Amino acid sequence: MISVIIPVYNAEPCLRRCLDSVLASACGDFEIVLINDGSTDGSLKICTEYATGDRRIRLITQENQGVSAARNRGIDEALGEWLIFLDADDFITDDFLSMTARPEYRQTELILFRFATCASDASAGDCCQEASKDRSNIPVYSYQGEEMRRLIRRILVPGSLTENASPDFRTPCARAYRKSILERYSIRFSPDIKIGEDLLFNLEYQLRANSCVFIPATVYFYAVHEDSSSHRFNPGLHENHARLLQAVRGVLDQYDMNSALEEDYYSYALENLTYVLIHEIFSPHSPRKYRENRKLCREMRQNRIYVKAFQYNRKTGILPRRILVLFFRLKCYPIAALISRVSFACLGRK
Repeated sequence: MISVIIPVYNAEPCLRRCLDSVLASACGDFEIVLINDGSTDGSLKICTEYATGDRRIRLITQENQGVSAARNRGIDEALGEWLIFLDADDFITDDFLSMTARPEYRQTELILFRFATCASDASAGDCCQEASKDRSNIPVYSYQGEEMRRLIRRILVPGSLTENASPDFRTPCARAYRKSILERYSIRFSPDIKIGEDLLFNLEYQLRANSCVFIPATVYFYAVHEDSSSHRFNPGLHENHARLLQAVRGVLDQYDMNSALEEDYYSYALENLTYVLIHEIFSPHSPRKYRENRKLCREMRQNRIYVKAFQYNRKTGILPRRILVLFFRLKCYPIAALISRVSFACLGRK
């Protein structure tokens, strides 16, 4: 059986679309585990309506604890062999579950698919029909043993996996996990990390998984909102990302992978640094004064991981990132601020 875990928090406008997409699945052997994470809108009413009308849906309600705690509760409660995570404002194609349940993947420990973005008010029927136009002759890529290291690198440094397609290795969406591995190694989402917890979860899982299949078919639609948190000022981002860097390093230490992935890790650290500079320190939405930003920059420059990562700046990452890190390292904060704001504006137009 497949367990579809859906954390729900104030998702009333899109929740029915999400649930209907799962219930339309061609695969019949599944359950939906709804975790109502303290919703204050009409989400609980919708969840109750669906759970009452379909025995495949189980509803669990808890006080608001965040998406990581909700997903962890779903893992604990799930009965399926495969676990799939679905956000309440997203939706899936009707063949996602049936492709996961194919007999030839019974010994596989991780299945990767592709996802596409869509507007928050997009029609699930139109999107899924377009994605499912041609499902014939879809190649399947298999990875085992040492080949899994290549996939682990893609978590730290994103890049193409195949010639024509690549999954997103940092998201828990559009993929299927074995519950037995999550239970055997006590792998869970970290509630202490608010941004980047997905990356940490996938890193730990893929370090444990011995086999993987990538099916380059779009099965998941991720809704893009204009008021996305990635475009809002987050005053705690530098602290969150410092914890995330330390946690990633701890996982690599635990699995004795620091030496093998040293350059990849420090390349990721530089990406981590530039994200904080663009989205918090020099964000155009920041109410902080220049003096406060300088103080935060000095604190970040004392982070030993960032200091070590500076040594890799010339040979890793794209040119704009290398330029931004260079000016930050040279304490040319006005120029670093200008580059960050231009980068923020460019990201906002995508």
